[in-house]
Amino acid sequence: MVHLRQRRLSVVRLSSATPLTNVAALLAPRDPITQIRLAAKADEPFLRHLYKSSRAGEFAATGLPPAALDMVLEQQYRAQAAGYAAQYPDAISLIILHRDATVGRLILQTGERRWRIVDIALLDTARGQGIGGDVITTVARAASACGAHELALAVLPNNVAARRLYQRLGFAAQGDDGIRISMVKPLP
Repeated sequence: MVHLRQRRLSVVRLSSATPLTNVAALLAPRDPITQIRLAAKADEPFLRHLYKSSRAGEFAATGLPPAALDMVLEQQYRAQAAGYAAQYPDAISLIILHRDATVGRLILQTGERRWRIVDIALLDTARGQGIGGDVITTVARAASACGAHELALAVLPNNVAARRLYQRLGFAAQGDDGIRISMVKPLP
């Protein structure tokens, strides 16, 4: 993987024809034990597990038996995947590794003027260690190096820890549709 800090940065223009591997090569976190790579078909079981583990708490309050809860989470996982594919058809699906263990995922949409973090999720055991902040900072550096003017994302209003992280990283709220808060970080 190419580390941005180890080479002279120049503006790299991305287009819809830019190979995904070029984008993935730009995403080298500062912490050398964290890596970002393109997702592969073999990552599907991990992605399903990540979704279910991160959302199970929300649905557990329904009191559903475990088998029914798993079925609801499976349906929600498929609905989210289909929704992202429809809304962001050119998005790049990436896997976050830390100490060679798969710990999260990143869905990224790149554009000439704006990059969007469609989704970022980490296993509970990987949260609070600086991994998410490092990945988001890496995305911001890569977007800036490619000539983008801003990095956007959306967060659930009840995800207070993520909102604090995003604000600390320079994101500001741009709108609230009642479901998600849109946030934008201007890039140099």
